[in-house]
Order: sequence, then C-alpha cells, then structure tokens
Amino acid sequence: MEWSTAVEGVEKKAAKLSVTPLSLLLGLVKGKKAEEVPSAQGWDKEELEGRLGHVPYSAYLKNDGTLLAALDALLKDGILVLEDVPTKSKEGQQTELRKVVERMASVRRTWYGDLFDVKAEKGSKNIAYTNLDLGLHMDLTHFAHPPRYQFLHSLLNTNVTGGSSYFVDTFAICSHLHQHHPSAFETLCTEPLLFSYTSSDHATRFVRPVIELAPGSKATVQAVNYSPPFQGPLVLERMIHNPGMTISSDDDRLADLHEALRLFADLCDSPSMRFEKQLQPGDCVVFDNRRVLHARTAFSWEEGKEGGRWLKGAYCDGDEVKSKWRVLDARRAKEKGKGK
Repeated sequence: MEWSTAVEGVEKKAAKLSVTPLSLLLGLVKGKKAEEVPSAQGWDKEELEGRLGHVPYSAYLKNDGTLLAALDALLKDGILVLEDVPTKSKEGQQTELRKVVERMASVRRTWYGDLFDVKAEKGSKNIAYTNLDLGLHMDLTHFAHPPRYQFLHSLLNTNVTGGSSYFVDTFAICSHLHQHHPSAFETLCTEPLLFSYTSSDHATRFVRPVIELAPGSKATVQAVNYSPPFQGPLVLERMIHNPGMTISSDDDRLADLHEALRLFADLCDSPSMRFEKQLQPGDCVVFDNRRVLHARTAFSWEEGKEGGRWLKGAYCDGDEVKSKWRVLDARRAKEKGKGK
C-alpha cells in the first residue's frame, strides 16, 4: 500500500509504503483471530472428573507439545494436575516448584516470597497455616491485581487423616446464575464489595464486584472475586438520584446483594459442584485463582510419628501464560504447515 503523505524524517520512498502479509488480510476477512486463546469451559464435579488433565512432570518439562496441551487444559478448565514432581528439595526458594512455574511464566512475588510453605504451625494467625477446615476462597482478592494462577506442590502427606483439597468452578456458577437468576447475576456484576487484609506488617484493601465481565459483554465472565475470609462490611456507595430516573433504595439494594451472595454461596456449597482430591506427594495442582475456588478439609496427624502435611505454593500472572500458549500454538501451526 502506498500512502499519499510520507512520514517526516524517513526516506520518502520507504516512508510511503506499507507492506502487509496477504495471509494476515485473508485471516481478517475470514474472521480468524490468531491471538485468541482457548475459551473457558465450565464444569461441575462429574464433568471435571471425566476430563481433568493429569500431566507427567517429565514430559511437561521436556516436551513443548505436552506443555501446550497442559496450557490448553488450564485455559479451558482452569485447573490441571502435574504428577511425579520431585519432592526431595523442600526448604527455601529453589525447590522443584520454581521450575514448574518458570516453564510457563515468571514467578509472581508477593509478601509471602517467590515460593511459600503451607503447613500447620502452632500459634499461627493465618488459618491456612493450621490444621483447621479452610473454606472456599480465592487468594489476595484485596490486591489491586490478584495473581491469576496458583500452584500447590504436595511435598509431604504422611500419617495424616483428612486434609483433602477441593475446588469449585465459579464460571459454571456464574453461567447458572445468568440463566436462572439474571437479577442476582446483574447484582453481582454491578455492586462493589470491599476486600481487605490487615496485619502488623501489611494492610491492603480493594473494592470490586464479585463478577467481572469481559469488555463490551453482558454475559462473558473474565474474572470472579470471592473470598469470604477477606470480605469487608457491605457498605454501598450512595447512588445519585437523577430526575426522572427510578432507582431502588439503599435498603433494597442491600437486600438484593445479600440474596445474590446467598445464591452464589449455596451453589458453591453444592456437593455436585465440588471436585475433591487428596494431593499425594509429587502432585502439583495448578489452578486459575480468578476463576476456581479452593479449600481444604480439616486434618490431624498421629502424635509421635514422623510425617504431616506440607505444600509448597507459588503464583504467576495470566498474561505470560497466554503468551506462552500463543507462541507454542504458532510454532505448532508452522511445523504442521511444513509437513504438508
């Protein structure tokens, strides 16, 4: 394409020409968007049990085709399990989990460090570091930008009773609400909630709705924010009453919000929505922290015997995961084209 006006400061002949690959133009005409990643596919307990990805760690580490398949499953289902991840190195910041994360993205550092330990500690003020039941939640919803993906690597699970991990797909719950309870869905999309965390060393807070929609969409969910342990008071911002506009009272809005949250919580607590798994040493579960709720049942261990329950955790951001998928997918398409 030759432009009528050249770019100032550039040699005239070169500055007036733009070259666009014909394949790109044809792709746009056909509606193909090469940058699109796999769409989320909602699941309940039965559906996930039938399709959960179990990926051998050695293949994940060495084979790009296996890595692409793992990322494909992670983007679609929001969860996958890596198997036989070495557990010999347990202490510190250079365990095998770092390799797991860095195979798909950079480690997201928080105040817990690059990697963090999840095990019972006497006198802990954080319920995650006890043996008590830990209800469904998402991590760090009180951050402006919560990490997209979380990794939990089981290092030890010996002489322990209980302590199963369980997960719920909030995208499936949102789909149910949108179809069967549209007013509740709209309330959770529009009414802001306060999420906060305060300790002697940290104080964070952020206000956001439970359901975040994709730009320009009235139904496509791009993230969910649900973490009852870190939810603050339900204080509604007062709405401006414009002349000629009918707006429900603050009391009605609060009642609607309570009802919407109750419906959401009831669906989360439904046994049919919960996928449960007892993580064994060497298992590493990876899940979408802006989509999949996680929890743990209470546990105990035999006094006087060696063992216990010990997980190593880490986070990463979603942009790099999508970037890795695009690069590997483009490479696969190129190699497939050469084979024709």
